[in-house]
Amino acid sequence: MNIAEVVGLWLAEGWRNSRYEITITNNCLELIKGSYQVLGGLFEGGNFRAYAYLPSKGYGLKETLPVARVRKYVDSRARKPYYILRLGSVEATTKWKKLVVQTCQGEENYADILRGFFAGEGNIKTGSHSNRAVRIAQKEPSELIDLILSHFEIEKRFEKRGRSYAIVGRRDWEKLAKIRIADLHPDKKKKFWNAYQSYSQWHYKKHHIHNNILECLNRPKTSKELAEEFGRSQARLQDILMPLKTQGVLMCYKLGAGKPHYWVRVDSRQIPISARKKKILDSLVVPKRALEIALDIGVNRKILRDHLQTLERLSFIRREGKYWVKLETNKEVIVID
Repeated sequence: MNIAEVVGLWLAEGWRNSRYEITITNNCLELIKGSYQVLGGLFEGGNFRAYAYLPSKGYGLKETLPVARVRKYVDSRARKPYYILRLGSVEATTKWKKLVVQTCQGEENYADILRGFFAGEGNIKTGSHSNRAVRIAQKEPSELIDLILSHFEIEKRFEKRGRSYAIVGRRDWEKLAKIRIADLHPDKKKKFWNAYQSYSQWHYKKHHIHNNILECLNRPKTSKELAEEFGRSQARLQDILMPLKTQGVLMCYKLGAGKPHYWVRVDSRQIPISARKKKILDSLVVPKRALEIALDIGVNRKILRDHLQTLERLSFIRREGKYWVKLETNKEVIVID
C-alpha cells in the first residue's frame, strides 16, 4: 500500500473527527498490515495498538496482528473478524490530517484514494438479468468522491435510500477496471473481476460499427485488430468490410501467402507493402531493367514480375519500354514484415 491508498481507507472507515488518534478499520488483515507499514514509516516509534473483534469466543486467528499490543473481543454480530489499528498521538494526528489534505489535492492521487476508499466502503452487487453495480457506501454525498468520479468521467448516482453511490453500465465499469478500483481487498477484487468478465460483449447501437469503422481505418489494420477494437469476431467484421470494399470505400492489401490482409480507406496516404517490395522501390534510384532489379534484391524473375505488377497497380512505378521507373507520389509506405 502507499500513502494515498491509506488516506482513502482512513477516509472511508477511520475516525475523522478524532484529535487524539489515527484509526484504521477493516475486515482484511492484509490491509491492516499494509496500513501499519505506511503509518509506521511516517511515525516511527509511535504508540500503535491493534484490536481484533471475533465472531465467537473460540474463534482462532490464523495470522498475527502486526503490533505488539493486541486486544481481542467478541462481537456476536460479526460474521467474520474485523480489525482496528490505532495510533494514539495528538501530534501525529495533526500531521496526518495535514497530509490527508495535501494528498487529496493532487489529481495524480485520485485513483489510489478511490482504491483505498473502495477497500473500506465499496461492494459489488449482482442480480438477475445480468444486473451489476459497483456501490460505495456513504451516509450523504461526498464532495471528494464526486470530484474523483467526475475526474475519471465515471457516471454515478447517489441513492439516499441505500445511502450509497451506484455505478452501473459497462463503459463505467471499464473505467473502474482501468484504475483497478477493487484490487486492494482480496475478496472484493475477486468479486469485481468475476462480475466484470461476465460481460459477454459491448452492445452497440444499430450500425455503430459500420458508421465508425472508417474513422479507425485512417491507417492500415487487419481484421483481427479491428475485431479486438470493436469486441466482435473477425467473421462479423468481414461482413462489414467486404461491402465497403465493393463500394470502393476501402482497399484490402494482400502481402503474400500466409500473411494477414490489411484494410485501409482509399483516401489514406498510408499504403502497406512487404519488405521485398520496399527493396524494389529502394533499388529504383535510377530506371532499371527487370533483370537488374532481380539481381539487386536476390529474387528470380518470375517472383519479381508479380511484385512489379503490384507496385505498378499501386502507382509506385511505371514501365517505360524495357525499363522500370519509380514515380513521385504523396503516399506513405508502411513496411509490413
